[in-house]
Amino acid sequence: MSSTRALRQVGRTRQLVARSAARSFSSSTPTRSSATPEEHDIVVVGGGPAGLALAAALASSDAISSTHKITLLEGSQLESVAKWAPEAGQWSNRVSSITAENVAFLSDVGVWSHVEQERVRPVEEMQVWDGLSDARITFSSPYASTSSAIATPPTIKPMATLVENLNLQRGSLRYLDTKKKVEILDGRKVVGVEEGLGGWPVVKVDAGQGEPARELRARLLIGADGFNSPVKTYSKIDTFGFAYDIHGVVATLEVSPLNGGEGMTTAWQRFLPEGPIAFLPLSDTTASLVWSTTPALAAKLKTIPLDLLPSLINAAFTFPHSSLLALYSHLLSPSYDPATLSSLVTSLTPPPIYTLDETPDPIPPLVASVQKASVASFPLKLSHADSYLGLPKDGRDLRTVLVGDAAHTVNPLAGQGLNMGLGDVKSLVDTLESTVLHGGDVGSYLNLKPYPRARYLPNHLLLSTTDHLSSLYASQSPPLVWARSTGLEIINELDGIKNLIMGGAGAHSGEKSAGPWGAVASALEGVQGAVDTAKGVGAMVGMGLAQRFAQMGGRR
Repeated sequence: MSSTRALRQVGRTRQLVARSAARSFSSSTPTRSSATPEEHDIVVVGGGPAGLALAAALASSDAISSTHKITLLEGSQLESVAKWAPEAGQWSNRVSSITAENVAFLSDVGVWSHVEQERVRPVEEMQVWDGLSDARITFSSPYASTSSAIATPPTIKPMATLVENLNLQRGSLRYLDTKKKVEILDGRKVVGVEEGLGGWPVVKVDAGQGEPARELRARLLIGADGFNSPVKTYSKIDTFGFAYDIHGVVATLEVSPLNGGEGMTTAWQRFLPEGPIAFLPLSDTTASLVWSTTPALAAKLKTIPLDLLPSLINAAFTFPHSSLLALYSHLLSPSYDPATLSSLVTSLTPPPIYTLDETPDPIPPLVASVQKASVASFPLKLSHADSYLGLPKDGRDLRTVLVGDAAHTVNPLAGQGLNMGLGDVKSLVDTLESTVLHGGDVGSYLNLKPYPRARYLPNHLLLSTTDHLSSLYASQSPPLVWARSTGLEIINELDGIKNLIMGGAGAHSGEKSAGPWGAVASALEGVQGAVDTAKGVGAMVGMGLAQRFAQMGGRR
């Protein structure tokens, strides 16, 4: 079964994601209004990390910005983002892991130099292990090559960089402020999109403080406006997918200063049947938590005392799954109380069981505290738009395009969401720049087609891969646990294979294809029925899992 067919079939059998927003943003007839629509060439709706990066990339292209009027619309006030100045030791709980290739792209655009480098963290190693069997795979960053004849210490090339979303958004705004090429209309909500003269979309924007309502007639309308995208709704683009019965819990963690930064350039992830838990370092003493689990447990984790939460997080990284189930049972029971839970954690803490000639498996630095007001949760869903372009209607181009979460949402276990959006941004800007240099119309459907040709299949394969990985590690079937564990341990011993996998996973800067991941995911569908082929199947499973985990580290 192809990954496309498999993902669509899963989408039909699980809870379907809503296909459109409640409000209608479309009209079959040209708009008539007392306001005269303003002529704009490119209008970007959405000022999140992907939308601001898109605006910055458009501004950085002289071919585009010198010939086209560019406008960014954002419903919230961006002034608070531009003036974001957290207190020392305080960190946002919304963090992204940016691949080496996307860091290179943001550097080429000019945004990365405006990102506060003291608040970014390179990832030099990745530790991923099975919560049932403890089978583990480790990836390490490559060393940078040098042509110098002088002996110098080797330089490690990070496989990814962790950055707060607000730091990245502020960097984009600072860059845009230096270019003066993009008009930013923030604090102005899109109240409708209608077909205007010549079939061009007209965006209706509500009145701002002391400013009148406006209508913008766009040669090209770009939706970077999230899953419930008005641009997608106007374009009548369907979305297929489903909601997971999983919520993601995020928080900002503090480790003891006595830790000395040990383990704080490593991304740690343990796959539990309820969902993975990840420890992502932000500094020598601070990390970001992403814990995917059941909705009931996620809701409970947000309500327990902050002084008790560190022990639960440490337990989730170290306790046997059977002990964790006992903790979960008490947490969710009517008789739950913090004192009893604390005693239960102490009683269930396993003693170290290894001999003097053994080295225990590494674990994340122990969490000492959780930053106040940093605990939050969100439901997880998978979705993919049927098309990234509005399809021509009645012989006229619709002149709309989708990027980022407006086009796709993904399980966060592999950290792919923003990287997929940045990949969309780069490809779309390349497409528009080529169109402009050849004297073409940026809103033409034919001129825009190279963008979905470059992005749709790689994005779809990544969506399929993360979904398959989630399903694989949710299983507690002994044969399947054995197969995935045996294979992972075999591959972990083969450094040459791991290095080859890392190169294909985008851990190095440079453009990489995501094509193989969907094929690996499809191959793994039949693993449970093939476990009797012993280590041969184990090795195949291990190769597939190693590629997926390398992808998580290299293409986050």
